Amino acid sequence: MLEYIYQISFNWFLLYYFSLGLILVYQGIVWWTRPGPFTGYLTDHAKRGERPALIIKSIRYLFTFTALSLVLSFFPFSFVELIFSVWCFLMLFILSSLFVKWDQLSKIILDKPDNIEAQVRKGGAMSLSLGVVMFLLAYLLLTSA
Repeated sequence: MLEYIYQISFNWFLLYYFSLGLILVYQGIVWWTRPGPFTGYLTDHAKRGERPALIIKSIRYLFTFTALSLVLSFFPFSFVELIFSVWCFLMLFILSSLFVKWDQLSKIILDKPDNIEAQVRKGGAMSLSLGVVMFLLAYLLLTSA
């Protein structure tokens, strides 16, 4: 039974690292090369005064996946997966705190639209680099098995 749980944990982290890596690399390339559509999405929601629902849903899904990762990092106990899960929670906390303060953020978006595009480009570069890190974590997991 314990071996079965270990296999589920291994498969989960392998799938999670690889899929999150693909998503982050794709998102990073798109935001880095063409920040306009996402900037427009944020600007439209800022003009309407409503929170961007797509981002809120993404944060909720990532929270669910990260909570599962935190639990599975103990079967077997893996320091790397535990650090990864805690880091994900920290990033989700920082990201969600921005959208809790959406009223102030929407004013900034409307006041400085050129600055927002530069920030989206930086976010794309960070997403691209994090995607590479996810692939490296998947490689580390595969070689340790």
